[in-house]
Amino acid sequence: MATPTEDDRERAALLAERADHWSVTTERLAGSGDAVSELQTAIVSHLLDGESPKYCFDCHERGVGMGDPDDTVVPERGGVFLFTDERVYLHLGVGEDDKSLNLDYESIQAAEVHVGVRRHRIELELAETSYHLWIPTAFDEDDLNGAVGYARFQHKRATPDSGDGELRDSGPKSVKERLERLGEAHSRGLVDTEEFERRRGTLLEEQRKQQSSE
Repeated sequence: MATPTEDDRERAALLAERADHWSVTTERLAGSGDAVSELQTAIVSHLLDGESPKYCFDCHERGVGMGDPDDTVVPERGGVFLFTDERVYLHLGVGEDDKSLNLDYESIQAAEVHVGVRRHRIELELAETSYHLWIPTAFDEDDLNGAVGYARFQHKRATPDSGDGELRDSGPKSVKERLERLGEAHSRGLVDTEEFERRRGTLLEEQRKQQSSE
């Protein structure tokens, strides 16, 4: 990883001191925490001027599910999921390069917490796809519910003219929807061609079985 500058360290310490939740630490933001030490750049260097981190979760080794929680982008070098007052920011060490993704609160249509024994998951649904953030059990249900509650609050603020602005519950996805979302992930470079073809074949086989049983 590139060594963070002194300015990065000072800014990370200041943001961590101002944050309300314990997950926002100087180590995670500056790049010295276990989950971020092998990333190419410090997370704090990707924050906008005036942007405030609210929750910062280590990425579980399962990574991020695209459309389907089991169709995951697996980070080889760790990563974090950052909830700020501006966006949800995903940053993972995939292959030789870091991959990042911005999810603005206005676009998030549903948010849900799934608690597990070995790992947890936050599901964020957008119009074009859904993202399943796998999170270690070092963070408990209250931590995850706090982040999702904050996302709901920010969504309501960002959509004052759309009814009550509440995030709706997410529902099951059809094979067709999962194929569309897999294609979207591939076009964004989050899934390579080999992995795309493998997952696409699995989904097409599932679709064929469904059609033959009807």
